[in-house]
Amino acid sequence: MQAKPVQRKPWRTFWRVFGFTTLVLALAGAFLVHRLRQRIPAELMQDIRAGIAARHIQDPDLRFQKFLEGRYGPQSDPANRQKAFLDFFNKDHIRALQLLVRHSPPGMRQANIEATAKWVQQFRESLTAQQRADLNAQLQAAGGRGLLQQATAQYNSQDVQYRGQTAPVISELLKTIASLQIH
Repeated sequence: MQAKPVQRKPWRTFWRVFGFTTLVLALAGAFLVHRLRQRIPAELMQDIRAGIAARHIQDPDLRFQKFLEGRYGPQSDPANRQKAFLDFFNKDHIRALQLLVRHSPPGMRQANIEATAKWVQQFRESLTAQQRADLNAQLQAAGGRGLLQQATAQYNSQDVQYRGQTAPVISELLKTIASLQIH
């Protein structure tokens, strides 16, 4: 007697191919997510998380305050306020803010920018003489000048429409820097 050749059942082959394909796709997806996380600066993710946490607040000033507290901690602490101010000159933070502005609802965009400009003005007006001197020394040091140059280059690389929209913030930042040098 001759034995019949063993036939594989088609459904077993299908499930094996399906399982192998699913495994390959899962590994490829995990690799891509890992690579993407490596390329995104950690500070960008912090800005995005803080922006998402504050997005549902209707009042623009309170929304920006919530963003700052989510990103830097309580704004009653002068060190947190100073860190928030100095980050306006961090090129990764500039990119993150542009991303947040671009993806904010059009009706909220200008209000967010004006709230930011108002915060910078209030920051400038709240500085004590000692805080002004310390901040000026920090910005006049080699690292501070380099930070300002990088921030200027990053800001100037943005499109003209974005620079026009954010002109109130830039104006307040420049007034703040100028006031530090005067006192």
